[in-house]
Amino acid sequence: MPDSRPPWYLRRELHLLALLAVAVLTILFAGARATDGMRHALDDRLVGAGAGADAAVVAVESEQLSAVRAIAFTRGVGAALARRDGPALNRIVTPLQANSTVPMVDVVTTDGRVVLAVRSKGAPAPVASRRGLRALRAALSTHNGARGGRLTELAVFRSGAALVTVSPIRDGARVAGAVLALTPLADVLGRLSQQVGTELTAYDGDGRPLATTASFDPAPVDPATARALLGGAAVATRYVYADHREKLGRLIVDHTPNAVLGVSLEDDSNVTGRWVSIYAALGILCVLVIVFALWARVEYVQRRRP
Repeated sequence: MPDSRPPWYLRRELHLLALLAVAVLTILFAGARATDGMRHALDDRLVGAGAGADAAVVAVESEQLSAVRAIAFTRGVGAALARRDGPALNRIVTPLQANSTVPMVDVVTTDGRVVLAVRSKGAPAPVASRRGLRALRAALSTHNGARGGRLTELAVFRSGAALVTVSPIRDGARVAGAVLALTPLADVLGRLSQQVGTELTAYDGDGRPLATTASFDPAPVDPATARALLGGAAVATRYVYADHREKLGRLIVDHTPNAVLGVSLEDDSNVTGRWVSIYAALGILCVLVIVFALWARVEYVQRRRP
């Protein structure tokens, strides 16, 4: 008796299995593409925010430079510093600091002793000396240069890291000391974070966090990676905490890489991919229901025919 079963390639089970495989692959592909697209967009946003943050540091530097220049070139400041006359300096410098956006101003002698410290509300407490500060030594040693010894750098104090701008103060032909404008790095990052709309973290050359705007404690950066980034390596990517994706680059201060800058946001791309997969599955299911309903109707009509 001949076999009445259809050939294997016409069997209904094979067609159903192929249909199921195509549906599953379509769902997985749609979810993966959505995840990759969202992650790519997130990476672009993080890289752009990092570039924006570096550009915004220039504005902070400019504000501090304007403050130190105003103080250094005000008549009477050099003579008062040469006399170590704190009250006279206070009368001249305090209004200038109040009219600026700089929260901390120190007027120091050439050996680093602080003669006057002016602080905005909430700023770290004054210290007695800035001896050993690299920016101060560099400013005093280059006061006859093209920039007049005025420079900015990122310095780490016991109270925390701060952005420091220094300008020498002259009394006639000689240098009597210097004026320092300081902004805590945490305040700088807070301001920049609002501008670029991301979480910002600064790390030192060994990868240790200096300041952050994140609501969590960032994990340290691998020291080799931190040194490579400061040396000019390409932007690195990592997950700094849970689903928070972070791009690591350089924090440029006064045209020099001073620290590692981390820019992070929560990565929700997997959630987007999951929902796209669900929507794709629902769409395929609806199509299958319609197709099977149409097939059942055709079968029913054919069987009703005499």
